[in-house]
Amino acid sequence: MITIEGCIGSGKSTTARLVAQALGWNTLLEKTEVHPFLEDFYADPGRYAIETELNFVLLHYNQLHSLDHSQSFVSDFSPAKDLIFARLNLREPDLSLFEHVYKGLMSKVRMPELVVFLDVPIEELMQRILRRGRPYEVNVPETYIRSLRDHYELYLDELGDSTEVIVVTPGMPPSEVAEKVLEIISGSMAIRP
Repeated sequence: MITIEGCIGSGKSTTARLVAQALGWNTLLEKTEVHPFLEDFYADPGRYAIETELNFVLLHYNQLHSLDHSQSFVSDFSPAKDLIFARLNLREPDLSLFEHVYKGLMSKVRMPELVVFLDVPIEELMQRILRRGRPYEVNVPETYIRSLRDHYELYLDELGDSTEVIVVTPGMPPSEVAEKVLEIISGSMAIRP
């Protein structure tokens, strides 16, 4: 399994689809639209943090635990992103509770062999978030996106067996980003179907 990761608005889903299509692999996309607390979290992060993070780990477990390990997938999320978001959004004792649940569930799922992190400038991320216009995201403060980016950088090596970074410049077309990912894949000996 190959995973495309990055901050909110970095182009993970688009890139995952393009890469999967080029490889003839299956696509596994994060189901944020079914998350029951996401909108509440962005409206009041302190009040809904634990519900939001636990729900994400359950959603990701649900998507990953039944995968056929004989099939090849390109996903737009690494299960380890749940730890990154939890470390950003939770405080004790909620963080310890989350880590316990995460460890128990994620020990049962397939982790990505390769993660490609899309490193997009903060200003570009903010513009993309506004352009796509998801109601629960449009008011996300830039400070939150900066903190998220910092947490990704801090824990980048935990996202998968191997992690590579692609710097995505403003205006870079999705096809070019996908080509860069495909170059990384073709140069990686760690990838198996």
